[in-house]
Amino acid sequence: MNIRHKHKAAFHKEYGKPLVIEDVITPIPKDEEVLLKTISVGICHSDVHIWKGEASWPLPMIPCHEVIGRVAVKGDRVPENVRIGETAIFYYAVYTEEDKYTRRGLTQHAKTMKHYMGGLQEYILIPHYKFLVNADGLKDLPAAAPLGCAALSAYGAVKKIRHEVEPDDYVAVIGLGGLGIFALQWIKTFVPQVNIIGIDIREEALNFSSRIVKVDELINASKEDPAKAIENITRGEGVKAVIDFVGSSETLSTYIKTLSPLGIYVLVGLAGIRGLTLPSSFTILDLECKIQGNSMGSLPDLYDVVDFARRGRLNYIDVVTKRWRFNAEEINTAFKELHEGKVLGRQVIVFE
Repeated sequence: MNIRHKHKAAFHKEYGKPLVIEDVITPIPKDEEVLLKTISVGICHSDVHIWKGEASWPLPMIPCHEVIGRVAVKGDRVPENVRIGETAIFYYAVYTEEDKYTRRGLTQHAKTMKHYMGGLQEYILIPHYKFLVNADGLKDLPAAAPLGCAALSAYGAVKKIRHEVEPDDYVAVIGLGGLGIFALQWIKTFVPQVNIIGIDIREEALNFSSRIVKVDELINASKEDPAKAIENITRGEGVKAVIDFVGSSETLSTYIKTLSPLGIYVLVGLAGIRGLTLPSSFTILDLECKIQGNSMGSLPDLYDVVDFARRGRLNYIDVVTKRWRFNAEEINTAFKELHEGKVLGRQVIVFE
């Protein structure tokens, strides 16, 4: 594979300002490192939080962490089973040392873990080959980039409720963007015996999600009181589980009251990134409910996610509704449209 001495990368230079594309030196991998030639990159809401300055990150920086690419060059300590030209998805919660969490497969909680950005460039240096999950055999490689975060985070969230619900219970999914639509699919896979309530404030998001997954009930929270709607749908029983992909004080205070006794509330979204107001302790104590955080998913989880997608048991292709080219105008339009709530599902920047 012919590797250029320099390649192009998109940079955040100032919070809230347009990204700019510059030439950078193409690194040469050593030891366990791998150089990945980027196929596509997904744009996540966390990328927008960083762009807006809501999540502290030193600038300048190359954004994005949902990456799929081809192995271009590998260090001299990378084993032969990692092949030049193979496709791979990057697990971006990298860590430098094994510990009690990684030994249990909970890699997202490694003591030395850090979120590794830098996907929005033509080549990305992966610090260790173990963070690459082979993606050969996927039907649509550019659409597969969001498997590394959106599908993975939704997978982790649904795993947290699957042993908490029983047949005919109700599960509410708040926010039917890219993660929410993946969550609907995981629920159908892991707990198909439950009733699903999908909730969003955009009618177009409700319609879009229903074209991908059959949902029992849909609620437009901008047109009706969602708590009353849930009460009517569940005949006063409430929902056994809530998965909140918005994560604001408003959604938490509204939907935790819809839980049935012994229910579980899984927080995934980052809308309350600057501070989240917890509901009254009376609500939590009275219901004996639990509030569960969700930090993406583990490296073993990502192997599962890619395997489900490869076998056609996860519709990741139709979740991607916009494919942009790698140039400054289209990249900045993609960030702007996501910030303004104009994106359905997920969008990717395509390099090849």
